[in-house]
Amino acid sequence: MKSKIIWSLVIVGGLLLLVYWGGSYYFSDILIDSETATLAESQARLEDVGLPDLPAPEDVTIDADEVTLSGFFYDNERGGECAVMILHGYTSTRYGSLLYAPLFWDRGCDVLVYDARGHGDSSDAYHTYGYHEKEDGLAAYEWLQEKTGLEPEQIGLAGVSYGAATALQMLPLTPEAAFVLADSPYQDLRTIVNYQGPKQFGAWVKLFIPGATIISEIRANFKVAEVSPKNAIQDTAVPVLLIHSTTDTFTPPSNSETIYANSNPEITELHLNEWGSAHARDIITDYEAYARIVDAFLAEQAPGWGAATGGR
Repeated sequence: MKSKIIWSLVIVGGLLLLVYWGGSYYFSDILIDSETATLAESQARLEDVGLPDLPAPEDVTIDADEVTLSGFFYDNERGGECAVMILHGYTSTRYGSLLYAPLFWDRGCDVLVYDARGHGDSSDAYHTYGYHEKEDGLAAYEWLQEKTGLEPEQIGLAGVSYGAATALQMLPLTPEAAFVLADSPYQDLRTIVNYQGPKQFGAWVKLFIPGATIISEIRANFKVAEVSPKNAIQDTAVPVLLIHSTTDTFTPPSNSETIYANSNPEITELHLNEWGSAHARDIITDYEAYARIVDAFLAEQAPGWGAATGGR
């Protein structure tokens, strides 16, 4: 009788473990291998809000660690002696970055946009929220230096959401960068997963988050605890502009507030805009006001970098 009870418990325990493993693997897929937009889909979304007035780009590829990044390079004939690389949001492509290009193009700066690993036409790879992407960004940053002949301090970084978090995590790797513009970043991966998981699936999903995290780390060869923009900003000497909508319910503005609290306030600005925008939509809601924020920040923290845009 005892042995039957023991075997029953073993079988039940094994089945529960199998169910837990299966559920954790499923949520791991959502975390690191979600479906992303095609270039055509991303371009169509950009056309819906208005294509920026830019010339035809040069198609470029950049070799990074274990992946090849595909992107566009825009050579500015105005020769502003400046350049910027812009990083798109999660599941988007380089086209999502182009919303921000006029902010810098109008200053006479060259612009590089590329598809993150596992996005667009770049190499297929798991998404690690900045862990591996920051190294890809460094490869792109060095490529841009070589392409333009500019010094590191003449090149700025900008990103939105997933791209903003990546740009912030690049800070220790690019200590001479002109600046970082981070629109709607998350403070760290654990925080955003623990917020988004229950929001999307219900409180019960919290049971699977630890398992999904472990499986994701093994599959994608990264450490969730080290995906932390709030830690990356702590010791930087690079000026940082944080922009976040107060009505962002996807990545709440508290994320940028936490990042700012960990920064040097003498070189970091935080703008919490009360424009009624959804996640990462401030630049669409009021481009002119957005451009003024960027211009004022650059005038204060990176004087002489390009020329003021004065709006679109």
